[in-house]
Amino acid sequence: MLIENSFEVAADPDEVYRFLQDAHNVAACFPGAELVEDLGDDSYRGKVKIKVGPVTAAYQGVAKVVERDAVARTAVLLADGKDTKGAGTAKARATMRVTPAGEGANVVLATDLTISGKLAQFGRGIMADVSGRMVGELASRVRDRIEHGEEPVAEEAAPVAAPPVAEAPPMKALELARIVLAGILERWAARLRTPRPAR
Repeated sequence: MLIENSFEVAADPDEVYRFLQDAHNVAACFPGAELVEDLGDDSYRGKVKIKVGPVTAAYQGVAKVVERDAVARTAVLLADGKDTKGAGTAKARATMRVTPAGEGANVVLATDLTISGKLAQFGRGIMADVSGRMVGELASRVRDRIEHGEEPVAEEAAPVAAPPVAEAPPMKALELARIVLAGILERWAARLRTPRPAR
């Protein structure tokens, strides 16, 4: 499934791009993420925890930057992880693009996600909502770091500078039901709009 998100930062696009090219910065700002090891050659070992309603999944794996264009301010990341309890896998190809937006910068993230296991039961609509929440938290922390110079608190004696793991906020049951119902109604309405073939 393809999930797209975007956010704006009140800073020079080149500065925002450089900030997001540092894996330690991204791990420090992304909710539920932990950078475990720098493997070199733009490869990193890490963990990420995702919570959707009552379901929590924790993945560990490797992410690698496979494309980078400083002039166009784009980068492509490939990530491959496994559920720590062996209940599923997650693969993602994430493309980031930073463009000017007024006096600041606009960051666009397009993630092609393939997921199996307990999170696969949720449809694209719910996963897109969760992704939007997580990117919203990422955006808030990026703005704090770039616009206000705030630094996250790093764990002591950690092999790399990594923040405490922060979970994405759980979705309330009523909100989860609302999203599921909206998806059903949308599909039903689409069927009504589709003309039936003449007999």
